[in-house]
Amino acid sequence: MIETLELRDLSCGGCAVTIRTALDIAGFTSVKVNILSTPHTVSAEVEDENRLEVMKSVLRDHGYPMLDDIVDETEPQEYMFS
Repeated sequence: MIETLELRDLSCGGCAVTIRTALDIAGFTSVKVNILSTPHTVSAEVEDENRLEVMKSVLRDHGYPMLDDIVDETEPQEYMFS
């Protein structure tokens, strides 16, 4: 099934390329990034709940938390860029 997540900190085409590349490397298919919607969304084919958690983890590791994640803005962030 296609799962769609709402993200924060997504602002440009470069962000979209980073997300598509990271999810492709992690084995996700049918990846679509929509930076024109509000909030911004990412969709991908997800087989089960475990793969959904992997998808969320990949996005967070690259600096794109879910809209409903609690983010501590006072802590410096380190991200794994591809």
